[in-house]
Amino acid sequence: MILDDRPGTAAQLGAVLGEAGINIEGVCGVVSGNEGVLHVLVESDAQRAHALLEAAGMRVDHEREVFVTSLPDRPGEMARILDRLAAADVNCDLLYLTARGRLVIGAEDITQVSSILT
Repeated sequence: MILDDRPGTAAQLGAVLGEAGINIEGVCGVVSGNEGVLHVLVESDAQRAHALLEAAGMRVDHEREVFVTSLPDRPGEMARILDRLAAADVNCDLLYLTARGRLVIGAEDITQVSSILT
């Protein structure tokens, strides 16, 4: 998701999805130049969310599958999971925690991530 780097754009995204009853399970964002780059985790109604955001004038750059897993809230748990991927020489290109303590992992080969961690 690409947004203009100005006040209110992320709020607009939240409003569009919220008004449609689509829950944002997680979000991660950074600013690069004059744009905000967001990964928005929507586990249900992803196609509908995409269409609604585009209709609202927001640019959905691409969609991707990610691996999402629950983590106990204690020191070292993220390392325990990521060490398993590192041992298999898997590089993560997206990583963040959701408000519910779930770890979101993106990688070039998400099927490989899934096979290692499940």
